Amino acid sequence: MDRDVVDQAHEIYFNVIVSHGDGDEPWTPEQRSELRRALSLLEPVENAGDLGPEGIQLMASLCLELGNDEREEHLLRAGVEAFPSAPCLYADLGAAYANLNRWAPAIAHLCAAVLLSVDEADERWAMTASQLVDALVECGEEDRAGAIRSWALSHVKDEHARAWLEDDGGSDDTQS
Repeated sequence: MDRDVVDQAHEIYFNVIVSHGDGDEPWTPEQRSELRRALSLLEPVENAGDLGPEGIQLMASLCLELGNDEREEHLLRAGVEAFPSAPCLYADLGAAYANLNRWAPAIAHLCAAVLLSVDEADERWAMTASQLVDALVECGEEDRAGAIRSWALSHVKDEHARAWLEDDGGSDDTQS
């Protein structure tokens, strides 16, 4: 993988996200242009088959931001096939399916992400476990959701991770 290209594309993406702020406003034409530029940096590396999990994840995020959900899903599915032990790809694919209300594949991929990285129960892991809990609740599986929440809470090691999993009586804020 061409690390420099991925780093450069990530820097562009990060700068656009920071300049956009927290608002729900659409991307400006300049921001969309920058997102497309970052994507165009990654495409030759992806076409050569040299993009690793982090690059695939970044490329899929860029596609999502540019409104190409189908390409995002295709990239993540291909990434899972190419890198079956990369929890970040399973987590993003599960989140994508959840956003589409496709609960069965969302739960399957979120489960895979949680199980693949259970030995590293950090804040990212807890966020993914929280997304899994939310997906189970959406399917009417409150008992299973509660069991997963309790199990996940027993694995986290810090308060930041714990905050993702604490039951506040409402739905968790789950972002990928």
